[in-house]
Amino acid sequence: MTINHHSSFASTPLSTKSARANLKVTRRNFLRASGVVVTLPAFTSLTHASETHSVQRFAFIYTPNGYLQKNLLPEKLIAGNQELVITPTLQPLAVVKDRLTFITGLDRKFVPGTGVHAQAGSCWLTSSAPQEILDGGFPTNVTLDQLLARQIGSETSLSSLELSTNDYTDNKETKYFECVSWYGPGHAASTEKNPRAVFQRLFGQNKNGPSKSVLDAVLADAKQFEKRLGGEDQHKFAEYLDSIRTTELRIERAEMASKRIGKPTIDEPKGIPEKRSEYLRLMADLMIHAFQNDLTRVATLIVDPERWDNPRLYDGVFDKPQNHHVLTHTKGDDAKEKLAQIDCFHMEFFAYAVKRLQTTRLLDSTTIVMGSGISDGDSHNYGNLEVLMAGGDWNRGHFHFEGDRPLADLWLTLGQRSGLNLNRFADSTGALKELGS
Repeated sequence: MTINHHSSFASTPLSTKSARANLKVTRRNFLRASGVVVTLPAFTSLTHASETHSVQRFAFIYTPNGYLQKNLLPEKLIAGNQELVITPTLQPLAVVKDRLTFITGLDRKFVPGTGVHAQAGSCWLTSSAPQEILDGGFPTNVTLDQLLARQIGSETSLSSLELSTNDYTDNKETKYFECVSWYGPGHAASTEKNPRAVFQRLFGQNKNGPSKSVLDAVLADAKQFEKRLGGEDQHKFAEYLDSIRTTELRIERAEMASKRIGKPTIDEPKGIPEKRSEYLRLMADLMIHAFQNDLTRVATLIVDPERWDNPRLYDGVFDKPQNHHVLTHTKGDDAKEKLAQIDCFHMEFFAYAVKRLQTTRLLDSTTIVMGSGISDGDSHNYGNLEVLMAGGDWNRGHFHFEGDRPLADLWLTLGQRSGLNLNRFADSTGALKELGS
């Protein structure tokens, strides 16, 4: 099978403000010397010593419908850790091979009674075990990214950032196909799909949000209202007021960040780019720019919803739109070759994001993850899932697990690394110590 690689995701870093190239201080010393008490961006012109491991960042990229297994995996899988083999699908990642951790053989259990695709996406990061049905037929619960946001996102203006590159407005799929980030059972974190809206949210240009003065008025009225409530209602109302105060604090931090950053070093997008590769790349740039300016430390990006039967034009690969989901269920070499090319398209995007993190000197402190909730789109297999990780301080290579090792073991490992006090996550059996403690 021949795969035609393309250059739609050629690395073109964003411009940054100039700084003294010979400045050899750590970020922490830089803050002390200048008298600033807030976290500064990771300026690319500082030396590598400027990177600090005290700040951790996590990015989760979700691709739907699984992967073409025979082009993704090496011919022989051996349990344990071995050198990563650059298979045809992984070829776009060869340039960042030394920063990759490839994990295969982890499993999830499908809970009968819901759509196989819907559960694949909505429960990819869930903290509920399969038997814990809290949302109709779904074991959705607070997801790993949101737990991480509570742990490491309390000091940023946005605790987390949820993005999607599904630009269709006539969506027929429900939130269970399109959301991988959840605040709790039944409460999905809505995604932002328009790069311009993301920019405005990050850099305080959206005038439609609540202002601090509005919240002050709300709190003043609330204090009078609280006096009329009984004991139990006062407790509930106190929780409501806490949420208002949290919003107020976020606004204050956003205002501080806006003053600190000044004029953004990325131009405001006009909207959604026509080319798919540019759309994906722009969303990655915005996400990484948010990391660079410490506006958030946790982000998710949905490449497309699960199942999703609207055709996509993968620019640089095909001359006409292709239906990814239908191709996974189509027999014949032509369909398989197209699937392999789509997989490579997504791998090129992942490589672009990894290289951008390298350019901004954030890769050492950022764990960026890409995977799908099913391994094979044709068989809807919830077993033998594949996950790619880059960055962070993880052991490198190909880690293959055989036997009953749930995907939740990986999420437990990431959570514990971030400082979460977790002994168990969903149906985990223990951390993957092979990846590094």
